[in-house]
Formats: sequence, C-alpha cells, structure tokens
Amino acid sequence: MKISGLRSLTGFVKVVIHLAFGIALLAIVYSVGCFIYTMANADDLSRVATTELYEMPALAREQAANVWESENGDIRFSLHKLYGEFSYLNMPRGLVLAAYFRILVLCGLFFIGVVQMINVFDDVSAGKPFAAENARRLRIVGYAMTFGGMFKFIVQTGTFLLFRDEIAMKGASVPWLMILKETLNPGLILGGLIVIVISEVFRLGNQLHEEHELTV
Repeated sequence: MKISGLRSLTGFVKVVIHLAFGIALLAIVYSVGCFIYTMANADDLSRVATTELYEMPALAREQAANVWESENGDIRFSLHKLYGEFSYLNMPRGLVLAAYFRILVLCGLFFIGVVQMINVFDDVSAGKPFAAENARRLRIVGYAMTFGGMFKFIVQTGTFLLFRDEIAMKGASVPWLMILKETLNPGLILGGLIVIVISEVFRLGNQLHEEHELTV
C-alpha cells in the first residue's frame, strides 16, 4: 500500500482515537468527582444511584408456599425465585475506596493506551509506521490491556470477598456467576497479548528498515 493511501486510511482512525482520548479524560474527571462525593456522603447515599440486584431464595421459599393464579383463575402457578433491587443508604468508606480504586486504575490504563495509540497513528500518518518508538508504544498498550483485564477481575472479586459480610443479605445467595460474567474479560486479556505480539512485529520491522537504510 502506498504511503498516501496509508495516510488516508488512518485519518478516520485518528479521529476515533482522539475522541477516545476526550472520553477517557472526561471519565477520569467524572470518576474522581464521584469518588470525592461518595466518600464525603458515605453515611447517607440516598441521593447516589448505587443499586444491586440480588436473588433471595429464603424469601422466595416463603412466598412459594402459596399457589398463585391469574385474575380469571385459568392459570395457577408457584413462585420459585425472587429478585430484589437495592439502593445502599450507607457504605463503609473502605468499600468506597476499593470500588473507586478499581475504576480509577482502569480509566488510567485506558487513558495511557489511548495516548500511546495517538502517537502511533501520528507516525503512521507521517509515513513512519515502523518508527523505533512504535514498538514500545504498542507494547505499553498490550500490557495495559492485559493488566487491565486481570486487574478488574482480581480487585473486584477480592473486594467482594473482603466486604462480603457487609454487603451480603440474609436470604440472598452470592451471585458468583453474575460476578464472574461482569469481572472476567478474556477478550481484553487476549487482545492485549495479541497487541504485544504485534509490537514485536513492529520492532522487527524497524530493524529491517534500519538495515535497509544502511545497505542503501
């Protein structure tokens, strides 16, 4: 592909990357503001939207003792599961700190990755895709993605275990499957490993380019 074609191809991607940069910056500012507000009002979170969905088997068993029927009586049924949505009115400040620590670190990793990709695409647009710095930049992106995927799972699961007695409710089963689905992101981890491999390709490409320049 000609350099001119490569420049036009990366134009749209650069716009998307810069938009992602702005979004990441806003997310960090917003998260910091939410963290400060939640820490300051941890004793009364009635105005803060912190909701969770729990399954309550004990209450479901109590209700299931009854047999229900439709309004006209044509259908009779029993209740097997009961779910409840709860808003926390107060929260230990340690739990607030742990929750926002995860959020802020993930936002920071995303911001670092976006900045590195901006620099990569600047070089690609300038006709220098195999610049020496691009291999290092892509490696940082790959590490950020891989670490972010593992960090989210470890910290959120660890936080739940650490504060389990304070957030679990009587009659509510621990939603381990839901926690696993929400926290484990194998696609992000695999994507990070792929980017690390691509960074090695860029490094080898830079070596070949330098050898070619010396030969000429």
